[in-house]
Order: sequence, then C-alpha cells, then structure tokens
Amino acid sequence: MLFAYIVEEAWRWVANTGINLALLIILAMLVPRAGRFANRVAERRANALSDSDESKSQLAIAGVGIYIAQAIAFFLILVFFLQEVGFSLAGAAIPATVVSAAIGFGAQNIIADFLAGFFILTEKQYGVGDFVTFEGNGIEVSGDVIQITMRATQIRTMEQSTISIPNSTARICINQSNYWASAVVVIPVPLLGSTSADEAVARSESAARRALNRADIRPKLLDDLTVHPAVDVNPPATVGMPWTLDMRFIVRVEPLSQWMVERAIRLSVLNEFWEEYGSATTIEGTRLDHVVDHTEHFNGVDRYPPTEYMPPVSPLSTQRSDHDDLTPADPDADPATDVLADQEKAMPRMAFGGALRLSTALLIGAFIILLIIRGLTLDPDGEGAGSGWLAPPPETPTSETEVPVETSETRAPAPAQTQTQTRPPAPSTTAPTAPQTSTPTPAQPSAQGEPTQPPAPNASEGASISEAPPAEAANPLG
Repeated sequence: MLFAYIVEEAWRWVANTGINLALLIILAMLVPRAGRFANRVAERRANALSDSDESKSQLAIAGVGIYIAQAIAFFLILVFFLQEVGFSLAGAAIPATVVSAAIGFGAQNIIADFLAGFFILTEKQYGVGDFVTFEGNGIEVSGDVIQITMRATQIRTMEQSTISIPNSTARICINQSNYWASAVVVIPVPLLGSTSADEAVARSESAARRALNRADIRPKLLDDLTVHPAVDVNPPATVGMPWTLDMRFIVRVEPLSQWMVERAIRLSVLNEFWEEYGSATTIEGTRLDHVVDHTEHFNGVDRYPPTEYMPPVSPLSTQRSDHDDLTPADPDADPATDVLADQEKAMPRMAFGGALRLSTALLIGAFIILLIIRGLTLDPDGEGAGSGWLAPPPETPTSETEVPVETSETRAPAPAQTQTQTRPPAPSTTAPTAPQTSTPTPAQPSAQGEPTQPPAPNASEGASISEAPPAEAANPLG
C-alpha cells in the first residue's frame, strides 16, 4: 500500500511538473541552435543581394535581432522554470528590484557596450565582412568582422585568430572596406644602373603599369595610376650601396584588393631593378660605379676547398644488424593519423540529408515525444472524467466534520425581561384637582408657579407603571 502511494505521487509529480521542466530544458538547448539556423538563412539572403554594403548592413542587423531574441527566450524560459519549481515571482519583486539596481550600478561597462553597439548599427560604421582596425585603450588589432552583437564585435585576424572586442573599448575604428580603397606603394629605386633620374623614374613607372595590366589585377582597378616621383632621396646606408630615389604609386581599387595590387607593383619594380638591387660592396670597400657581375665576387676565392679526412663508416648491413631488436614501425601509431582522426571526430554528424545535426534532430524528437506525453496526462476538469490516457488518478479529498461557529446572527434571542416598578398608593384626598396641565413656553410663561402632578392611580388597578414623562402643564389661556 505504501509503495503504491509512493509510485502514484511520483507519477503525479512527473505528469504535472517533471515533464514541464524537461520541455523547458530542451527548449533552452534548442534556442542557440535556432539562432545559428537563422544566421545561416540571413547570410544566404544577404549573399543574394548585389549591393555588398547593403548585404553587410542586413547581416549586422539580423545578427543583433537574433541576439536579442535569444536573450528574451532565455529570460522567459527562466521565468517559467522558476514557476514550475514553486518559486513565487510576486514575493521576489522587491529583492529583484534591489538586485537589479546593484547589477546596473556594477555593470556600467556592459551598459556602455550596449549603447555603443546601438550606435554602431544605426550609423553603419562597419558590417559583417569588413576589414577593420580597432585602436584605443592600449589595443590595436585588425581583421575581418565575423559577428556584431549589442555588446561586442568579433573579428578574425590574418593569423585566423578570433578576437572579441567590447563595443565601448575601441575608441577608433578604421574601416578599410567602404566603397573603394587606394593601393599606395612607396619604394626606393636605385640610380646605379640608370643614366639619369628621369630614366629611373620612367623605368619604375613602366614596371608599375606592367603590373596593373595583369589579368588578375586589371578587374580590380577603379582609376588610372598616379605617380609621385622623387618623394625622397636616400644616400647609401653602407659602403658600396647606390643612391636611391623613393617613388610613390597610387591607384584606386576595389575594397580589400589594395594589398594584392601593392604586392604586384612591388614585385614588378623589383624585377625591373633586380641587377641594381643585387650589387654588393667589394672586399676593399671601394664604391662601385657600375653593376657588378656575379662572377667577379668569386675572383681569388677557392669555391671548392679540399674536404677533410672522414673516418670510414661501417656498412649498412652492419648497422641494421645492430638494431634488429627494435620494434617494427606501426603505421597505425603515426601521429599524423591521430591528428586526422581527431579532425574526423570533430566534424558533427548530420541527419536528414545534411539539413540538421544529429544532436539537434534528437533534441527535436525528444521535445515532440515529451509534448505528446504531456498532452496524454492532461486532466481538464480534475475529476478524472475525460482526462488523458496517462493522467494520474485524481486526489481523493479527506472528509472533515466542520463544527458550526456560533455568531451573533445565529444566536437565539434571549427572552425579554420587563422590569416592573410598583409604587405604594398615595393617600386619597377629599378634593382632587383636575389634571389639566400645560407646558410653559419661553414666550408664554405659565401662570402657576409649579406644575401640578397628575393623580396617582389607585392601588386597586394593579397596573405596573414605569417612569412616565412629566405631564404637560395646562395652558391658562387655553
């Protein structure tokens, strides 16, 4: 009997509370997965747009909207969870107010991050996919923006490191992906192999234009090449090095392609002046006035010195016989194989043709099963009639005899008791006076000095009299 009671109470708790808690926990696990799915949908729609700036703005706004929706969902799940475990929210209103005030005072930086994130989105300072540089407060980092939230911005650097930067931390943000960019190259040109400075300028400009005419560079150009000759003149830094002339090349290109164009220009100029860049000093330290042939550096130098005597080496067969006791190599114990195995294990398993992760599909299936079980345990009227198949039996109320409470309304009235007051009979007189009396008024005083008393009743009447009001005095004018 006791065991059946325990089982019944346990099932009643599971049906009324346990299933609800399990549903809330599964929902909390599905919220971030739903956020990732929404991000992928937003990315596909943004990639379909022709305007790159508009797509970046949409990605940023979608990311913030999904972030706020996740925060609201987690808050509601927490509230319902506390209600299910029996936590009274009404009684916690005042403590929650005090705690929220303390948190707000201590989390001023977080509030500042949220405000900065709001202005970043409304002003469209940068978007997802932009290459930005953050400076200020002792930080200087550059990378591609991969996510923007109301609190922080995540970027991926050139080393493929992910960095989260609070929105209020970076005082200066340099966006290098807006509308267009400029490829700027400042490179020293040697004057040793040229007859004049003009020839060196012409050779360097020709090399830069050859770089811009490459098939992979030409589609990136938005304007013609601008040349700034003789930006600076540099004397030789070491003995034997030629004088150099700094050349500046500027060309307007598409965003994020400026570095590729700069590399192409530098490489072309280096190839043009390769012999001049490769000149070296002599052993005597004299200054050269012409390009030195590579063979001249090795004159008088024996490039093939005699080899030293080396002791004979034992035959290979002898070396093998000395190490026959070694364990043969195991191909399965290769560290590279272990690394590849770890990478294969790290890849999530997919279900439904790659549409969902296996874990997500299992969570959705568990949620649906629990929802069906919760529907089978419903008992709308609480009496067992028309309830679900798995509904727990209704609780039998205990009969208690209530003792009626006597109140002033239900109490029976007590019998009225009249208090009789008898007076002894007054002595009879021979001449009784008439009982005509009248009450004097302030405007009409009574003629008699004293009002007459009414005659006392006879004792033979046997009537009980109480205190009667005084009789009115007779009006003498009446």
